[in-house]
Amino acid sequence: MKKGKIALPELGRRYRRLYTGVVADILDSKGVRAHSLPPAIRPMKDHMKVAGPAFTCLGVQTGDIKSDDTPMLIKMLEAITPHCVVVLSASGDRSSSHWGEIMTLSAKQKGSTGAVVDGGLRDAPFILKLNFPVFTDFYMPASSISRWELKEFQGVTKVREVSIYPGDYVFGDMDGVVVIPQGLTEEVLVKSEKAVQRELKMRQALRKGIPLHEVNKKFGSF
Repeated sequence: MKKGKIALPELGRRYRRLYTGVVADILDSKGVRAHSLPPAIRPMKDHMKVAGPAFTCLGVQTGDIKSDDTPMLIKMLEAITPHCVVVLSASGDRSSSHWGEIMTLSAKQKGSTGAVVDGGLRDAPFILKLNFPVFTDFYMPASSISRWELKEFQGVTKVREVSIYPGDYVFGDMDGVVVIPQGLTEEVLVKSEKAVQRELKMRQALRKGIPLHEVNKKFGSF
């Protein structure tokens, strides 16, 4: 992964002080339009936030009752890097869960800061006790074994129209998840921080009773 000027722990702290709406606006202004993951991917709890470089995973549905991708799952989980956000695409499979408690424990042990699952999740009560933010599409008790197979990790993963490369920056909150191209991670952070300060001044002006059209003229779009 390309090294930036800001260390990953500090990047995470600063991104988590932001909100996805302002980051999405900055990405739009940079010409990056396909940045937001589908709205069905939600945090398990509204207060949860994820921020970190993407550790990508991709799998597909299988009709083989004898299929068991446990060795591949172990290999993937043991390759997880500190400060990353695991991004798993189930390729549209809705036959089973694709993330659970043991995967969460392993990812947390490796230093991951969260997971975004374009698929199903189980063991929810146990995961909620681990203080590890997970975003998911749906909940499903059924195991993925013999229903779905992990095919690769740390390759290009696509979630609907959003292509996610290893090292792209993933940021999620109550509004959803945005993906920032790796080369723009720090620039988007700094511009978003400035936009947050501008929006703060807009709020203060509105609370003072200044008309919206005047606030808009002075501070710009909202």
